[in-house]
Amino acid sequence: MDVMAYDPKELEKKALAAIEKHKLMFIEHIVAFLPCDKTTFYAHKLNESNSIKKAVEEMRVSKKTKMLSNWIDSETPSLQIAAMKMISEEHEAHRLNGSRQEIKHEGGIKSTLIEWKPAKK
Repeated sequence: MDVMAYDPKELEKKALAAIEKHKLMFIEHIVAFLPCDKTTFYAHKLNESNSIKKAVEEMRVSKKTKMLSNWIDSETPSLQIAAMKMISEEHEAHRLNGSRQEIKHEGGIKSTLIEWKPAKK
């Protein structure tokens, strides 16, 4: 169907409804729930719609928040550790991961004189 046959405002409304109904968290997934194809979606610049981007971001944040709360309230140690890694300060996360390595070195510059000797023929 012709790109101009679609009303961008109507497609935007349908996109917002699809985000809410199907809990969509990625712009690319929205097209599957619209009566147009991907080319039309991008031709109308719906991927740049602030209301669509905002709805997708709000869906992501709400799901992340819910998941994190579930992990914190869980009795499963691995989920509690995962939650701690998510909410911890950088130094705490390194400590949990055992990933921080401290490297100490002496200050100053040392130089070594290398004497050049030509090869004997």
